[in-house]
Amino acid sequence: MDAGEGNGPPRRRQLRVALVYVGQPESESRPVMSPPIGPQLLGTLLLEHGGDVELFDSRLQPADALLAAVDDFDPHLVGFSYLSPNAAEAVALAHAVRRPGRAVVAGGVHASIHTEATVATGAFDCVIRREGESAILDLYDRVAAGEELPRVVEGTPWPDIDALPPYADFDCYRGVYAGSDGYRPVYLQLGRGCPMQCTFCELPNRSVFEPPRRRFRSVDRVMAELHEYVRRWGVDFVTIADPIATLNLPLLTGVVRRMDAELPHVGLMFNGHVNRFNRALAECLGEAQTGRDREGQRITVWFGFESGSQRLLEFMRKRTSVADGVAVAQLCREYDVQVGANLLLGVPTETDEDYAAHHAFMDAVAPTFPNPNILNPLPGTEMYEYCAANGLLRDPADYSIWRDTDIAARGEGPVLGIDYQRVLATYRHYRDEPAPESEERYQSWAAAE
Repeated sequence: MDAGEGNGPPRRRQLRVALVYVGQPESESRPVMSPPIGPQLLGTLLLEHGGDVELFDSRLQPADALLAAVDDFDPHLVGFSYLSPNAAEAVALAHAVRRPGRAVVAGGVHASIHTEATVATGAFDCVIRREGESAILDLYDRVAAGEELPRVVEGTPWPDIDALPPYADFDCYRGVYAGSDGYRPVYLQLGRGCPMQCTFCELPNRSVFEPPRRRFRSVDRVMAELHEYVRRWGVDFVTIADPIATLNLPLLTGVVRRMDAELPHVGLMFNGHVNRFNRALAECLGEAQTGRDREGQRITVWFGFESGSQRLLEFMRKRTSVADGVAVAQLCREYDVQVGANLLLGVPTETDEDYAAHHAFMDAVAPTFPNPNILNPLPGTEMYEYCAANGLLRDPADYSIWRDTDIAARGEGPVLGIDYQRVLATYRHYRDEPAPESEERYQSWAAAE
């Protein structure tokens, strides 16, 4: 029977959809440690919607091979997801995949913040702002119906994130999950929304992202999803991807207790917050830690301490105190919970006194995993706007990430007025590694062209 015959609604034309993630390799040996949530989730929803879907990742193959694979698939709709450091590469790839009758769209944080600039590249028929689940299904239906796409679509929040499906088993990432060396990690979400307003983060950008109406999943759905990945891929490590996993303490505690009872061999890592962490959670984590002797089985809480200087904490609007950070770390140690400590270096206005405070703080915290990071101001953040307004950006059009090796090779960094020798010395002290040999700065396919 042809579409439209009979009494029922006309059948939707099936489309081939390619979702392309563009990013920088996470390491030379493992360019993708954990496949990103967005493409897997959108791809799964499109499959359930009736599409024929393939995922592609720029980190897993050379650009020419990626473009050839996309052309072999011959999609009707191509969606690009990327962050600001890879915007130029994504635009170049999007131009390269354009064909008559093929719709090309962009989404993600960069596209949401720089919507008009993304449209102006001419690489995309449509740009999705904010959340993409409902929007990508709407665009699928428009393309299937032969409708012209709007230049911009405002994504609306998915009504019930607890009803979102587990990721489908896509060819693109099957080899990543099946990797026999090291861990087999997966990203999970407990909820969405972040109430914090840290100046270096994009999420507080209220002109782009809605005020944080926090939405959470249930323990049962989270555990059912995890069991599916353990069964399918042999996953043995979970990273909870929420910006702050401790916002809903009963939910997190429930997941930890269920993992301890049902999947004690699966390791766990998540982001905590100094203001949302208590003794009951530490005790729960300590109980779950018992018997986890292999490193990959253990539980680690990462805290965005960022600074041992109260002045810099207030400058970055962290809404925490140095004393509370020390107390939380000591509480974790009391219950044998591993602590990851993020420390942000290269922050405007920092002084020698601030660095002395960093060292005193890190000595008091004694983290299992000290993790210094060098500030790269992200477009759309208050920190970026502060640097721009004060003439501190070395190149306002450069969104790329400056690594320690880039800074060492060039003798400068992304922010003017920073003592980068002091930054590098502190960075390498907490990395506990010597200065590496000079290596080439990451160069995208777009730059190489």
